[in-house]
Formats: sequence, C-alpha cells, structure tokens
Amino acid sequence: MLTAPNVPLCLGAGKNRPIGRKPEMTLSTTTLLGLLKQQKYEFFSGVPCSNFADLFEQVSLDRDIASVPAANEGSALAFAVGAALAGRRSVVALQNSGLGNIINPLTSLVQVNSIPTLLLISVRGHTDEPEDEPQHRIMGANTHALLDQLAIPWSEFDGTPQGLTASLLKAEEAFQRSVSFAILVRKGQLSAGLGVVANGEQQAEGYPLSVGSALEMISEALRPTDLVVSTTGFISRELFRVSDRPENFYMQGSLGHCSAVAAGVALAHPSRRVIALDGDGAVLMHMGVLSTIGYASPRNFLHIVLDNEGYVSTGKQESTSVTSSLEAVAKACGYRAVSRCVTGTELGEAVARGLSTEGPHFLLCKVNQSHARSLPRVTSRHSPEENKEAFQIALNQPEAFDLQAVPAGVAG
Repeated sequence: MLTAPNVPLCLGAGKNRPIGRKPEMTLSTTTLLGLLKQQKYEFFSGVPCSNFADLFEQVSLDRDIASVPAANEGSALAFAVGAALAGRRSVVALQNSGLGNIINPLTSLVQVNSIPTLLLISVRGHTDEPEDEPQHRIMGANTHALLDQLAIPWSEFDGTPQGLTASLLKAEEAFQRSVSFAILVRKGQLSAGLGVVANGEQQAEGYPLSVGSALEMISEALRPTDLVVSTTGFISRELFRVSDRPENFYMQGSLGHCSAVAAGVALAHPSRRVIALDGDGAVLMHMGVLSTIGYASPRNFLHIVLDNEGYVSTGKQESTSVTSSLEAVAKACGYRAVSRCVTGTELGEAVARGLSTEGPHFLLCKVNQSHARSLPRVTSRHSPEENKEAFQIALNQPEAFDLQAVPAGVAG
C-alpha cells in the first residue's frame, strides 16, 4: 500500500494552488504505470496526447491492466464506468481540451451514480508556461476552474514518484467518498519508458503514399476556387506546407468536427465545391456526423479521409481504424459514392471523379505514417482570425460549376 510522502498537494476548490511553477522533474511512463497497478488500477481508456509520451503503448502491452483505445473522451469515460461497475478500478487519460467531451457522462453518469474514476488530464495552454497553440489558450486558462465548478478534487503532478504517490493517496481518499479525482500532467513531466520519441521523424511503413504526397496530388487537382476545410494536426500542417491558399480553412483544435464544418459550408454555398480533408482519428471521434451528411446530401461535397491508422502527431498511438471500414460506414450512411484508395493512381482517379460528379462523395485513402521531422505551423503565418477572414473573403467570390450525375454506391 502507498504511504504518504512529505510533498505539497495542489487541491481544487481554491486550495494550495501552484503559482508560477513549471515542471522540473520527469517520470518514466513505466514508473507511472507501476504505481497505478500498485494502487490496484486494472482498467485504462482514453484519447492520446503528446504529454503522455508512450503511456498508451505501455498500457496496451501490459498484461495486468485491460485497456481500450477510445474514439472520444466521453466514450473512454463510459468504458471506465462499465469496468468500474464490474469491479475494476479505472483510469481515463485525456487532454484538457477533451474535458468538454466528458462533462455530460461525468455529471449525469459518474457523479449521479457515485462511480469514481481517476482522470489523468494532460494540460495544454497552462497559464504559467510559454504560449501554446491558440486552440489551447481558453481551456488552459480555465481547467482548474472547470474542475472546481464540477466539484472534482485535483492535484498538479510535480514529475516525481513521491508527487504521484501523494496524488494517488488523495485519489484514494476521494474514492472512499465515491468521488472522482483528477491528476494534471504537464508537458515534459512524463518520459517514454519504451524509448519511443513522440513527434520525431516518422518512417514510411505499410502504404506507399504519405499524407504529404497525397495532399500534393489532391492540391494539384483542385480548381483555384475550390474550398478546403482541413482537420487539426498534421493534415492541416502538411496542407499549409504543400499549398497555403486563402480558400483553405485550417481547423486548429475541435478534433472530429472538420467534416461538419465543411458540409455546413457546402450546404450554405451550393455553387462552390467544398472538400473536407479529414483523418481517421477525427472521423472516429464523431462518426455519427456521417449519417447527418448522408441525410443532408450536399451535392457539392467531397469528404477525403487520409487514414494512417494512428494518432501520429501525438506519439503514433494506434487508432481503431485498423479494424474498421470507414468507407463502408459512409456508404451505409447515405453518401452518394464512396472510394477506397491505396496507390497514387487510385487516388488521382478517385479525386478527379469526386470533383466532377455529384456528391456527397467519401474517399478513403490509406497512407503511411511518414512525416518530416519538423512541419510548419499555420500560426507561423496566419492567426486563426486572419485565416477565417481570408477564407470568408475567398468563399464569397461567386463561382458556379457543373457536376455530372453519378449513380449512388461505390465509385471505385
């Protein structure tokens, strides 16, 4: 059993808050996992963040703890609740940006039924750290207040085994009251126990096309007036590198909502072609929107999913697309035509067909996990407001186009 070390805790509800303290110590994910198991945690779920280093891979390889890679944070919490109902003490790992996705199950399921869960929350946009990307600014400044408002006690991890032990003891006290507890983890506090380097140069494997090469082919096929909405992460950064243009709206944050934004643009501007550049993790996070798009049926809409079967920008964790046929789901949801591509020739033909015939089209392209060591960030040239304004100006330039009819079903 854990014993209490002599280290300060940072509890919620306004008690002992850290002031200007930045992470100085680093704990290996192997040690973290060992301490969790020592405290009898037996089930793990969550959504990856680079702050967790290789924790998700470590858990997946550990025979003493069951794990499920969830598509979104709310589902991760629901999995954990199910395991807790069956008698297994559970951990949910998420980035603080994902707090919005768990508020409903946290309040109406976990708290109403008094089923405590340990939350490992990676904090992006912390107010006493160097400025993070803009999508993290608001949640970073409000993470503590949000947890306090939800009456969830929390502590800030200090990067030491003693600090984690102290936090787990406080979690134990909360569990005795049937209350969940949150441990906040910051950048640099966890190191990869398996030697996996997040955000390093990823090597090509499995499929011939990389995200960058696929986007080069797609960009060459677009007309100057075609509108593009790209999902957050490496896809937007690769598009920015390959073909930065006013007609691109780069999603920064809001993982899983790219296709809905793009479909909304397509429905509001039926005389313009609109392309959603999506990823497998993003589609899986809010897959119900495929049914909505099939129902709304925007004829000027092309949904391209670059599927690398993982969350590469956060550390190469595996996604569940490896066992899913997303194009089959899109077909069942009512997309007019769907395609699956692996080679450059297949991609070129499918893009040409999707841009010239009536949609909505769904095009899934399997890609490898190869990226350059350093990709430029959109914010190096455009603030989110500047990107929005440029896109709106480009969007309001009238431009009609002709689409050929295409039979519903699989187009390739």
